[in-house]
Amino acid sequence: FNHTSKDHTSYETPRRAIYLPVIRNHLYDMLEQFDFPDPTMPTGSRNSTVIAPQALIMMNSPVAMESSERLAKKLESAGDDTQRLKQVYQLLYGRAAQENEIGHSLAFLNHLRSTESTERAWALLCQSLMAANEFMYLR
Repeated sequence: FNHTSKDHTSYETPRRAIYLPVIRNHLYDMLEQFDFPDPTMPTGSRNSTVIAPQALIMMNSPVAMESSERLAKKLESAGDDTQRLKQVYQLLYGRAAQENEIGHSLAFLNHLRSTESTERAWALLCQSLMAANEFMYLR
């Protein structure tokens, strides 16, 4: 790819961002929103920001919605709701779920189940957990 040729770069992949190509004049939109350093600079610096568009991407982007649906489907075999919650916290945050988090998550699921299917309720819970700062940034 260069400024005169047609861009055939595809970012439609379920792989982690570390495996995506970095094309200097065609950076993946998702990377731009999450403070990717300027690829035209030999030693680009990376600012660390938390801005509204980042939260909106995690709420509305097809990538985030599809990922949360796949995660919810993966959790179906984990047992009852409490076991599933323990597993999702371990998968997403790398730690055990606290009792108050389990309680809040169960209340969230029960509230959603009054208007949504169980599968959709779990997908929305997964999406909200993935949009949290604890998922986005390493401590």
